[in-house]
Amino acid sequence: MTRKAPLPEDVAGVPGLRTIRRGNLRCTIVDLPKGGVCLYSPVEKTVAALSETLDVRYLFAPNHYHNKGIAEHVDAFRDAKPVGSDAARPRLEKVTGHGFGDLSQLRDALPDSISLVEPAGLKTGEVWMVIRAEDELVWVVTDAFCGVLEKGDARARAGFLKTFPTYGLQDKQRFSDWVQQQLAESEPTMILPCHGEIVRGSELTREITALVGALQT
Repeated sequence: MTRKAPLPEDVAGVPGLRTIRRGNLRCTIVDLPKGGVCLYSPVEKTVAALSETLDVRYLFAPNHYHNKGIAEHVDAFRDAKPVGSDAARPRLEKVTGHGFGDLSQLRDALPDSISLVEPAGLKTGEVWMVIRAEDELVWVVTDAFCGVLEKGDARARAGFLKTFPTYGLQDKQRFSDWVQQQLAESEPTMILPCHGEIVRGSELTREITALVGALQT
């Protein structure tokens, strides 16, 4: 039996936001106010489902590890601009062979409801999108958190990738302090991760606090 190709799906409660998922990997699709879309972490082998329906303007590699889908998306979307953080750019360009613009280009193109945030204490050049919708505050994250749904669970919960503490963290204390400061300023209602399930619910802040607190032990 041929496996059905993945298709973009709307994110409930957040207009202009969709995702496309292949296996455990997720790309987030953001509508741009002047037309077209930005792909946050393009995923390999999803181009066919996107090229038929979307005008892709930006290919956002949100840390230096999330680069495997870039080449095929560059080939498919000739007018799309690859972008990444200053910290991630050297590795991205070395691995992919493509040039990457800086985040100022993307910031100017995004809706006013979306901010780009660079977490402190990481070593991968990771950048999040923080989206303020009418009833939602969404953290779109790369490797810093994932969505875990185990058999018997009623909802997905926030977790860490097993590789994150070793390969993602540069300063555990600094990252933990930074995340807790973000929570003190505004608590997210949703985490939209590149790995795993979307995480929602009243337990989200408690779960995040426990995760970053454990880094300090």
